[in-house]
Amino acid sequence: MFYILQTYGSEIVYILGSVDLIFLPLVLAVSIFQYLLSAWRWCFIASKTQSSINYSDAIRYYYIAGFMNNILPTGILGDLYRTLNIKVNNKNSSNFIKSLQSVIFERLSGQLALVVTFIFSLQIFFIVNEKYMASTYVLAVIIIFVILTKLLFFYQKKNQYFINFKYIFSGKRLYKHFLLSLIIVLTYITTYIICAYSLNLNIDLISFFVFAPIILFSMALPVSIGGWGIRETTALVISFLLGLSVSASVTVAIVYGLCNLLCSLPGAYFFLKRNTI
Repeated sequence: MFYILQTYGSEIVYILGSVDLIFLPLVLAVSIFQYLLSAWRWCFIASKTQSSINYSDAIRYYYIAGFMNNILPTGILGDLYRTLNIKVNNKNSSNFIKSLQSVIFERLSGQLALVVTFIFSLQIFFIVNEKYMASTYVLAVIIIFVILTKLLFFYQKKNQYFINFKYIFSGKRLYKHFLLSLIIVLTYITTYIICAYSLNLNIDLISFFVFAPIILFSMALPVSIGGWGIRETTALVISFLLGLSVSASVTVAIVYGLCNLLCSLPGAYFFLKRNTI
């Protein structure tokens, strides 16, 4: 991050000066929708593994987790916090294993949707740009992925958590939470696109749908605070793929990070009021 600011700092500051705050209410609205859906997905997945989480509690703890993940190292401490504190089956003492299972499955559903969005967008990108051979390679990867997934589900291991995994990620249950996850992923990408528009940048929407998931993946790596540094470095590396200058691509990533932090601020309120709500 230091190298980026040292090399492109003046250009980034110049581009940041053109931010149009009229887009901020739209970002906040998309974020609220995103948090509400994410909390509902968490409740749904938990309910399918003999657990029960109150939806209002899920919303509060999802916001707290989002805020913590934005200000603490690794980006997963917020999820650990909601695992330790959420009430399962309305019990005052949290069942750590059941809570952890629901959090892992919920996060896994989101990452799976992110992978599918990336692959589908990449396929469209290649077809639109008449890269048919590359499109064939992507199709081959999809087929291999499907086969490996099928083989995984044939694996008969008598472990309750593996059984729960197969139960959650198959049948109608998979379609329900996976559809939610796809919508949630689209809200993340939409926010990223709005951040680009707020800087008056001329962007290729298809390219953003392909490469924004890569940046979102980088933020999930537990190696930074709130994704800062690694998100901007990823934006720098793929800037030419987005059709943007390095400074413009990095600036979009910075604006997205700031919006992400801003939208998670209700989590700070819920954290401070957690004993009175």
